[in-house]
Amino acid sequence: MRVRRHANPFSVRVSIGTLDRAALFGRVAPLEVEIGCGAGAFLLERALHHPELDFVGFEIREPLVERASGLARDRGVSNLVYLHANASTNLRGLVPPGSVLRFHVHFPDPCFKKRHWKRRQVQPFVVRQMSELLPVGGAVYAQSDVLPLAEEMYACFAADGALESRLDAHMLVERPVPESTEWERQHERENEPIYRMWFEKVREPEGPLPDFELRETQPKRGKAP
Repeated sequence: MRVRRHANPFSVRVSIGTLDRAALFGRVAPLEVEIGCGAGAFLLERALHHPELDFVGFEIREPLVERASGLARDRGVSNLVYLHANASTNLRGLVPPGSVLRFHVHFPDPCFKKRHWKRRQVQPFVVRQMSELLPVGGAVYAQSDVLPLAEEMYACFAADGALESRLDAHMLVERPVPESTEWERQHERENEPIYRMWFEKVREPEGPLPDFELRETQPKRGKAP
């Protein structure tokens, strides 16, 4: 089945409530969450490498959720669950504050058209919810192949006040973890730039959401200087 690469997150109106982690995994272990996990390869690889951790992947395209779940079952992976869910509406109340060790956001849709900017995954209210679910010392690992979008994402993470960058601000850095996505590996094979960022939670978020304007990202994919 062919799955559209671009999808409208507002078409996903599921409610998953609070995760019953004991029921899902048979335990309550440190948790990592990927927002927009696509076909699920990155989380599957991490789950195989880190049996001591549990993993949840959010994806708005239900056929990809079904496909990824089937692959995990075939590999006998018990510490990984894929959910048909939207971070914009399903993060709040997902788990108690401080319960997510790490968030992952890999190659989100740039949503080039201005009327679609509101669909972008990394926005102040989503970053605030992520900050609330992380413990101090927890992290967000994000990457994009579109330079203007990566710059917007970096600025959005930095604007919240609870997160501080732990990678170089130019973002052209080596992969900080051994696992990778299919899209990431393709770019590496073709020697195309990938813009990576790693933000660590250093304090609890407070105050109103930052006044943040989304940006034009239509220019061609950024090239390494």
